[in-house]
Amino acid sequence: MPMILMVAAAAVAQPWNPDDLTPGHWDPNDFAVEVVEYIPGSGIPRDAVTGRLYDDPTAALGPPTAVSTGDGWTIPIHQLVPVIPVAPANRPHEVVTVGNEGSLTLRFSHPVADDKNNPFGIDLIVFGNAFQAISGGGEWTNGDPEQVVIGSQLFAEPGIVSVSQDGEHWHTFEAGPFADSFAPTAGFRWDRTRRTWAEPLNPTRPVDPALGPGDLAGRTVADAIDLYGGAAGGTGFDIGTLGLDWIQYVRIDDVPGSNVTIEIDAVADVTACGDYRHPYPPGDVNEDCRVDLGDVAVLAANWLACTWECE
Repeated sequence: MPMILMVAAAAVAQPWNPDDLTPGHWDPNDFAVEVVEYIPGSGIPRDAVTGRLYDDPTAALGPPTAVSTGDGWTIPIHQLVPVIPVAPANRPHEVVTVGNEGSLTLRFSHPVADDKNNPFGIDLIVFGNAFQAISGGGEWTNGDPEQVVIGSQLFAEPGIVSVSQDGEHWHTFEAGPFADSFAPTAGFRWDRTRRTWAEPLNPTRPVDPALGPGDLAGRTVADAIDLYGGAAGGTGFDIGTLGLDWIQYVRIDDVPGSNVTIEIDAVADVTACGDYRHPYPPGDVNEDCRVDLGDVAVLAANWLACTWECE
């Protein structure tokens, strides 16, 4: 179920204005656009503040949540809160719960390709609402990200991810990665000079898969976000490991007998040069996303070469 720590922490001076939080504007086609099937399963909770069920599957469409609202205990329910690794999206209109024995199937508007220029080889990103505890316990109170230190415990509710080209024949990441796990979402970069939240982080850029909860532990929120390298977090998947060149459907299933309820916020197509929206420039013979002497060298090395009957 949505996880909200109930332990109050010592208040940390807030160095920024919540009203300055402005989510980024992303191409909606870079994210799932359609709910194909939603099987809620059992154990779907209600928001403790609003009383609404977390059963709206359309919450998983579009980009991940960058700005949420307070928990009603340490932060007023209507006060804006940046989504960060210790404070995830938590409202029913932001995430949908996949209950026990439940599943959620989503579709993209286009094939999500195993593009060779995708950073770290990651093609697909699934965003949940996993988060890491604050060191020493406590609650994020819209405080200073240069002072709040992240603990080692990751609160995750792993879900099984499968992908398909046609919505009928499925390929599963049996051994992981898993949805609603590392890396926790982060909405914005922290500007240390101006001491405020800066530009939105990119939800179509993956976090380095070599990072794990231990790399965030002991670091401040600001330091942890720096480790993301401009990415907004989420769990990355390389569809090439399943022997696929492309997919268009994603399904998240409950782990049978796990007694956890997965939350899904968004599913994103990783963007890079050479993908469906960013074709290689004309003349880019070696497909390295630039036209330069490297392309001339390839052309020169293959001058007058032919692969069939040439005259």
